[in-house]
Amino acid sequence: MIFKVWGKNQTPRRRPRITEPRKDRAALAGTNPRLKQRAYDRLAILRAYHRRLSKPRKPGTKTKVMRDFLDDLNSKALSPEGATGPIPHIHRSTLYNWCKFYRDGRLPALVPRYQIKSSTGRPTFRPLKRPIEMKFPGRPRRNGKAAFLARIKRRWKDPPLESPIHLSIFYSIPIPKKTKIPRRMEMLKHRISHIGKPHLDTLNAFIVDCLVGIVFRDHSQIVQFHSEKKFEWWPQIRILIKPFPG
Repeated sequence: MIFKVWGKNQTPRRRPRITEPRKDRAALAGTNPRLKQRAYDRLAILRAYHRRLSKPRKPGTKTKVMRDFLDDLNSKALSPEGATGPIPHIHRSTLYNWCKFYRDGRLPALVPRYQIKSSTGRPTFRPLKRPIEMKFPGRPRRNGKAAFLARIKRRWKDPPLESPIHLSIFYSIPIPKKTKIPRRMEMLKHRISHIGKPHLDTLNAFIVDCLVGIVFRDHSQIVQFHSEKKFEWWPQIRILIKPFPG
């Protein structure tokens, strides 16, 4: 086994500086000004993040550096140089994706994937091309509708869909605590169905009402619908949204 020793006089490897060459600026010539400005804001955030990474640090602390950087950025304690627009709340996965996009496609890859109408300025999401899956552990109605709406808004960062969709909802109902082991195994193998409260139509009405206005605009966009509830170890809701041709 080989161990790498970090010496006192040794400094971490310098990362390449994020620049903005002229050919990248020329690639955004026909882009909407608002989308172009958002790409520049993302570039400013990446530049500030790479400056934070280039400082001397111990090996294996990249995750901690990223967490501290996002805490400073989301708490408004850090304002990246060159960012003019309002900076939304950024998660670690978002920052990872921006780094990957810039590494693969440079500045044009940082342009948001939705378009903005010049008349109203409202962002319009492109038609759904692949299924989208969202999982929410726990019981959805325990903390009320407002709490579940906040969970959906944290997961869904795009504008509402406007195309017809196929919606599937799967409910995992926890097994009662006093259930004996043989019957519990039958429940886990889905040989015993859940008959009782909460009713399936009540759960569907609650979930669809929460999704309207955030994930899609109107109930009429649901062309196909499927839902089922089964016994599982832990309560969970799995929402699957698929594009529907038409």
